[in-house]
Amino acid sequence: MKFKLISCALFLTIIIYAQRASEGEIFFNNKQYYKARTVYDSLLRKKPNDELYNYRFARCSYELKDVESAIEHFKMSGNKFPARDLYLGELYFNTYRFDESVAAYQTYSTTLKPDDSKLLEFQDKVKRAEKAARLLSKVEDIALVDSMVVNKSDFLRFYKFSSELGSLSQELLKLKSHRNVDKIRYTTQRKDRVYFSDSIQGQMDIFTSYKLLDTWSPAVSISNVINSNANENYPFLLLDGITLYFASDGENSIGGCDLFITRYIPSTNTFLAPENIGMPFNSPYNDFMMVIDEQRKLGWFASDRYQPTGKVVIYTFVPNQDKNILRSDDKDYIRKAAQLNIYRKATKDISDSTVVIENQLPESEKKIEFVINDSLVYTHVNQFQSQAAVKLWSELYKFTNDLRLKVKQLDDLRTQYSQLENQNERKPLGMKILESEKNNIEMEKLLAIKKIMVRNAEINYLQKR
Repeated sequence: MKFKLISCALFLTIIIYAQRASEGEIFFNNKQYYKARTVYDSLLRKKPNDELYNYRFARCSYELKDVESAIEHFKMSGNKFPARDLYLGELYFNTYRFDESVAAYQTYSTTLKPDDSKLLEFQDKVKRAEKAARLLSKVEDIALVDSMVVNKSDFLRFYKFSSELGSLSQELLKLKSHRNVDKIRYTTQRKDRVYFSDSIQGQMDIFTSYKLLDTWSPAVSISNVINSNANENYPFLLLDGITLYFASDGENSIGGCDLFITRYIPSTNTFLAPENIGMPFNSPYNDFMMVIDEQRKLGWFASDRYQPTGKVVIYTFVPNQDKNILRSDDKDYIRKAAQLNIYRKATKDISDSTVVIENQLPESEKKIEFVINDSLVYTHVNQFQSQAAVKLWSELYKFTNDLRLKVKQLDDLRTQYSQLENQNERKPLGMKILESEKNNIEMEKLLAIKKIMVRNAEINYLQKR
């Protein structure tokens, strides 16, 4: 009888397990990744080394922007799924683990046929990852004054530089490919020359024109050294009239647009070969519009790293007189510095020229996964628009850490309880565990309320805009 009951229970378990696997597959195939991941999480508790479950859990995590979880489970999914290395290559690249990205992309390339049209694409990805790995060894140590998230459609109005540097204007250019790009116009302080971006057959290039009494000279390409087969945009000329910054998504960039610097040679009327200015200014994302105010010792650049569509973050920083490269054997530290998760903090009144640079300090954890509504999920703290929401998030972050500490303390008490044999010793410890469990439940309820407060503060702000 006992054997029959055990057999029956085992049979039911197998049926339930199979049903859960089928349910997970349905969710996965319908791209309901949150529900699918929940199912595969429960399946992995029973079979933690199952390659299919690990792969699908990783795919769900990838789609849900849970990067570290995706990497962990892709690695556990074995070599049965060739696309695993495609995803790992991207995930490693976006998290600045460029050497690992190179290896993953190379492995994936070996699964393609020699005549596969995708082969050149992945060879290019390997080259970009190799280039990024080289740049990671030369991360510049910079001091940030501020960073703010703004709408890309009018981001230039947040560049508070002196009129002595000239002026910048921004116009939205709609291309035939239904792609919207920025048409940037830089005018010198004397208003006698302009550098501007414009489209030629859907490709952005930089042009220049001189003031001729009451008219302007015909616009010409700034230089074949600068304009390439890719897109060049966002020109800015320093006061010296020689040093030019611009952005390009050409073969020497590592992500989308990268920032480049070049210098004009008056004697030959040419420019030097542009140089990628490196990290932390450039990233696997789009980085553009470098402006340097040498008199006030301030600089600005924009980036869409970790930002939702239509948003950019503007970084205000203190330019170094000489490039100061970070030196450390700690690769994780260098990666965080390259991502601007670690930097020197500079305090400065934007209207003043006094700069105070504090010691190098790590920021609080910025990478998050916070649902605002059904169509908006924040993956970085800088995406919050409401100052009230930012303040509430800071309180939520501290409260979450406190709760984690309480949970760990409770786990330690339970471990201690399990090791005791004396009932007289167990009883007071048991009471302490019950009290701790009660407090943690209350904290979890309060945590849920705090999350709602953050979400409501952000939604209210967005609705008023």
